[in-house]
Amino acid sequence: MFKTFAKISGVFILLVGFMGCGDADKVGQIAAEDMLQISGILNQWRESYETEDVEEYINTFWEDGFLYVSDMGTDGDKTDDVEFDDIRQERAAAIRVFERFQDIEIELSSPPEVSMNDDDTEAEVRNHYRIQFFVSDGYALEGGYSGAYAEGDNLFIFEKRDDQWRIAEWHDEAFSEEEIRIANNL
Repeated sequence: MFKTFAKISGVFILLVGFMGCGDADKVGQIAAEDMLQISGILNQWRESYETEDVEEYINTFWEDGFLYVSDMGTDGDKTDDVEFDDIRQERAAAIRVFERFQDIEIELSSPPEVSMNDDDTEAEVRNHYRIQFFVSDGYALEGGYSGAYAEGDNLFIFEKRDDQWRIAEWHDEAFSEEEIRIANNL
């Protein structure tokens, strides 16, 4: 009986010892520093767009290898998709929006869903967004509206270069009007 107890105790001690060994991250877990940097870039992306600061906004992206793709809320219709593969196109698009709208409000789901590649140099970052655009007093959009609303999901591909994270690709999976109504119980 003592031998059985000794064997069980020995196995238990080994298990406890192995469970407490090392500082290795859990598989699939993102280092806190990387998560902080990625979250910081997302905040900079949102805040700079809301404050219409084109330089800060563009600095959230890597210029080399930049890609923006939007399905414009029509998943199955590729004819209206927008694609930019040059950061200058994104800059020009942002400037057009900033000139047209006086106030921009963006809401992002938090925390974002982040999955890292094996060598911790690329991260897929998903979040849900809601964005409202308002025109200046005395102006109106087509149909007499004073603002516009959009909602959808972002898929950002972040890349880490020289110990710095930035967005390399942005895939805007916009909702259609019907999807917006369903998502908001309207």
